[in-house]
Amino acid sequence: MEMALRRVGIVALGLLLVAPTSTGPVFARAKPATGAGTVGGFSYGQLQDQTIGATGCGTNSDGEPSVHASKANLVEVGSELGLGGGSELWRAPQVGGSSSATACRLTYSGQPNAVNMVGASGGDIDTAFAPVRSSAGTYRLYVASLNLASVNVAVSNDDGKTFSQTPVQGGLPIDDREWIAAYGADTSLLTYHDIASNNIDVLRSDNGGQLYTQIATAIPATDYKANNNELGNIAIDHANSSPTAGGFWAYQSFVAPSTSSGSTYDEAFLAVSSDGGHSWTDKPIPCSTQFGGNGLGHQFPNVSVAPNGTLFYAVSNDKAVYVASSTDHGNTWTCSAPVSTTAEAVMPWIVATSAGEDLVYYGAPTSGSGQTWYVYFAQNPAQSVTGWTTSQLMPVHSGSICEAGISCTGGRQLLDDFGIDTDQSGWAHIAYSHDSPDLGGSSTYTGYAIQQSGTRIGAPN
Repeated sequence: MEMALRRVGIVALGLLLVAPTSTGPVFARAKPATGAGTVGGFSYGQLQDQTIGATGCGTNSDGEPSVHASKANLVEVGSELGLGGGSELWRAPQVGGSSSATACRLTYSGQPNAVNMVGASGGDIDTAFAPVRSSAGTYRLYVASLNLASVNVAVSNDDGKTFSQTPVQGGLPIDDREWIAAYGADTSLLTYHDIASNNIDVLRSDNGGQLYTQIATAIPATDYKANNNELGNIAIDHANSSPTAGGFWAYQSFVAPSTSSGSTYDEAFLAVSSDGGHSWTDKPIPCSTQFGGNGLGHQFPNVSVAPNGTLFYAVSNDKAVYVASSTDHGNTWTCSAPVSTTAEAVMPWIVATSAGEDLVYYGAPTSGSGQTWYVYFAQNPAQSVTGWTTSQLMPVHSGSICEAGISCTGGRQLLDDFGIDTDQSGWAHIAYSHDSPDLGGSSTYTGYAIQQSGTRIGAPN
């Protein structure tokens, strides 16, 4: 497995609201099978992108998806066609727990960040639902994506039927890997790597994503970690008040060397804000240094906050996935033994709920060039880093994985991450990447899986 540079976009100044239109993908469209079926209590299938407004499985050539469920159980899956190719979105109101909840029920909504004045987006997608209804009576949906000259945030106030777009006014020359999280009805935080400094820039919008303003960096400029880190997602606590009037708790994950002289990302860190993103304190996770010398940027670090405020943080050292937990806003931590049960395990994503945690990762039972990778689904029915049960779900990739971004010459089909969320009844929803046209193929498609049976956990924050 390899790891190095990732894709890069460019930040431009400006603000433009336009309707989404279609644009050609950067990858040749393969015509794989729908990849639909059931396994381990999940219905799964490849989402179709041939007909806007239609449901059903079919074909697509997207990868690196994101999945979330709103407080009203509207499930959305966003995925990307690659930088310059546009992003795509599927949605449907549905709750797991029965055979009527199927992967092929999602409706294709088209391309939220397809085009604006500086080109199509389609790089490094991330999505978020507002936790409070807007004046339109819906939970606002945000879709963030890199394009050729900015970070683009597409916003929907009608449950993903239509979108307006905001080329983010960052004031910076270049950017990479943005993340987005929402608070209240109208507020969201957007973070990304500032390539010029390698720090993590924090932008905030208080008007429903129409305008973003940089308010902070997650790491002090004088800290050695500011120019030597790999960022993960940003999470916001919707349920617990902060000590700052008008503020809220926000958490930005990243990994970095444990010392200023180090070169390997051998420690996990959490940047913590109690004032809505205006100021940050970087807190180490000391027990994460026990996870081995392979580095923890395999990829990405991932944090989730439970409704009671307990934090859960997942990382991979390339061979195994580990989880750390904190009940005091990251001041102290408890770390797990390996949660994964495979020879190799990468790209973890975790959701902390009111009654436990769900975790997914890509795992290979054996090492070597002929290995097969699967989606693995791990559950913990308590707020603990011990007591996990793990299931092997669908196979998704054959061969080695390259994590070197634009430097890869092969093994790039799974790209860099995928996702999991639970609906309000505690059933899991997974979005994943898969080789196309078949297992071992050189292209990629996005799949979606919904839990029909088995153990359900709880509702997310």
